[in-house]
Amino acid sequence: MTEAAEHARDHGVPAGTPIDGVLFDLDGVVYHGPEAIPGAVTGITGLHDRGIPVGYVTNNATRTAEVVAAHISDLGIPTAPTDVITSPQVLAARLNEEYGAGAKILLVGTTGLSEALTQAGLTIVDSLEDSPVALAQGLDPHIDYAGIVRAAEAITTGLDWWATNPDFSIVGRASRVPGNGAFLDMLSRLTDRQPRIVGKPSPDVMTHAGKRLGAARPLMVGDRLDTDIEGGNRAGFDTALVLTGVHDLHDALAADPIRRPTFILPTLDDLPRVLDAAMGRPQAPEGNGVELAPTAGGRELHLAEAALTDPAAIEDALRLAWQAIDAGESIEPGNLPRRIDD
Repeated sequence: MTEAAEHARDHGVPAGTPIDGVLFDLDGVVYHGPEAIPGAVTGITGLHDRGIPVGYVTNNATRTAEVVAAHISDLGIPTAPTDVITSPQVLAARLNEEYGAGAKILLVGTTGLSEALTQAGLTIVDSLEDSPVALAQGLDPHIDYAGIVRAAEAITTGLDWWATNPDFSIVGRASRVPGNGAFLDMLSRLTDRQPRIVGKPSPDVMTHAGKRLGAARPLMVGDRLDTDIEGGNRAGFDTALVLTGVHDLHDALAADPIRRPTFILPTLDDLPRVLDAAMGRPQAPEGNGVELAPTAGGRELHLAEAALTDPAAIEDALRLAWQAIDAGESIEPGNLPRRIDD
């Protein structure tokens, strides 16, 4: 039985169940800025051709599902707004469940979150004097000092504090720039409180997205171990780290167990291999050129030349290393590449 088949069994999925829905993160996976990432269009189009439902899960709280869907469609991947699951949508749904329709919500955020709250039948207010029942916070690129003070004062009163996502940074034009998590961290330090977060890596957004697809065995594909992969794992999904964004193979080697992916994708063009592997079809031959070689301080990964560009062999290498790490050994990357086809 393959690792993927064991994963499915452990989460109550019957043997032989195929991947029947695929969820994607966006930036670093489908696109970077206005441009499609190589392999994304053909990889996702291949899923459409096979009749496998696709969804897009984003922590971005500044853009609406309609705007995101239009962006993906412009890349050559026809996408409806209902294919996009945003953390503001999930937050609005949770607030509606918790407080009921029409509940007054103090907003720290911008268009994506405000529209989601309104569409869910919630009432946005501007001040504590309006007697809100909760504070909803998403990234507001235009927040000023007065807005930060207003949020801190509201949280300090004991108002229920909810947030879309914990992403500390996002990719800017020339560097990483503060994300919603940076503001959450600052407010937590100021108030000694923590928000309830619904976006990745919370399973809230993942289970919501999986139900929308109607998938019995979803696959979550992302480029970040700490949000996409952890979130998918917490929801009991198969997960795939695609090496076109933030995290690489060395990051995966050092990841905590909850952040370890089931699969590795050089690009989304490799999705057919993953779909086959999930069914238990062996992908790497015996003697795949992977071993743990002894060193002066412990052991390190050693991959034969052919294995360096073989995603299935690299998955085997990571699983071998993780088993040793979990047994208390120190494992160095050795000649493990950071990306496939380095």
